[in-house]
Amino acid sequence: MQIKKYGGFTVIQDPSQAQVSTMPEAGLALHAPDYLLSLNDIGRLLVELERTAC
Repeated sequence: MQIKKYGGFTVIQDPSQAQVSTMPEAGLALHAPDYLLSLNDIGRLLVELERTAC
């Protein structure tokens, strides 16, 4: 996957917690994400990444 090739990582919302599960399920069908999180945990991860990336 190109994202990982260039040092990125992937985050997918847990399909069991998604309002519509088809989009995260499609992502999971393509590859294993680095993070599989609830929507709240995705928000926390983004805050933490912003804090540590700078």
